[in-house]
Amino acid sequence: MSDATDDLLADDVETRLAAIDRLGRTGARSPAALAALADLLGHARKPVQRRAAEAFAALARAGVAVRPWLERALGDASLRRRWGAAYTLSLLGAPPPACLPVLLETLADPDGDLRWAAAGIVLQMRDDPALEPALVGLLGGSGGAGRKMALYCLRDLPASSSGARAAATRALADPDVGVRLAAVATVAALAAGDAPGCLVALLDDPDAGVRRATAAALARLAPHAPAVRDALERAAGRDDRALRRIALRALGRAD
Repeated sequence: MSDATDDLLADDVETRLAAIDRLGRTGARSPAALAALADLLGHARKPVQRRAAEAFAALARAGVAVRPWLERALGDASLRRRWGAAYTLSLLGAPPPACLPVLLETLADPDGDLRWAAAGIVLQMRDDPALEPALVGLLGGSGGAGRKMALYCLRDLPASSSGARAAATRALADPDVGVRLAAVATVAALAAGDAPGCLVALLDDPDAGVRRATAAALARLAPHAPAVRDALERAAGRDDRALRRIALRALGRAD
């Protein structure tokens, strides 16, 4: 191997980062260098992983055939490396359909930064007909983080089906507080079914944050609907000062 390729395998992170940058600038094409760079897509340190992805993108712009390396990495046993490959492919243009399973896995990752990065890439795949059904399917999963992120992705898609809107409405009863908060935002954004009627019940949610988010959503959606006004009047009488303020503003009265 060349010294540059050896440096990609160094224990010292700064040495690795310098080697990554050199490869991206020089357009290195040796299989050994590309294999070492592909290995770094699964590095535990995000700066190393990100710089490896950016180096692959620079090599692609220089005409180096990097996609075969990235497509192989999509099938790696390590989710970390699969995610690194999907992220890199997103830098090269519209992510291929093979990225979708990896992105769905990453939406449930314990690392919030990775979840939101994956959500951004998911939205790049908005024209893929498999995307919405896959997100709806994720709502039936066991991980609250994945269900929450699936809802936020559905919220931000440019269009939604009746099935997606119905799934978001069902999520209003999810046992996880974070999922219910995401469901409130999504149902309000999608105007899912009778959105105000579905949301009113959550003004009695056991979680204060859900109650406040619901009141704010109702204030935007239908503050003058009789059922909503009645519910907001009840909320205005609660001990929760923040909830009371939201409800009174929606009713046109100062706290």
